[in-house]
Amino acid sequence: MDQQETEQARELHRTLEFIGLRAQATTVGLIQLCAELVAAGLLKGEAIERIKDAIFREIAVTHPRGYNRSEFERTLRARLDAIFPRANHAEPRSPVGTVADMASRLGSETGD
Repeated sequence: MDQQETEQARELHRTLEFIGLRAQATTVGLIQLCAELVAAGLLKGEAIERIKDAIFREIAVTHPRGYNRSEFERTLRARLDAIFPRANHAEPRSPVGTVADMASRLGSETGD
């Protein structure tokens, strides 16, 4: 891996850890599989959304109640959107910030 690939892999790892996806290697494999299936035209946008929804539900249901729930869910959706491939490349992705930005924001909402 070159320097850029290594940094991208580290950032993806930190993001997956922060949003609650613990099996990073499996998750990275799932994301790559989705990207390959989208590129081959075998997986449509609706299927990607169902996959993200399943992950979202699992993380949201186990999330501690201490945080601003609506903000957490909005940020979680944005993070999932940022790491999964899109079948419709016409839609631009919006930036979601860094792991530090999210930690800072969640900390300020809970008074930490």
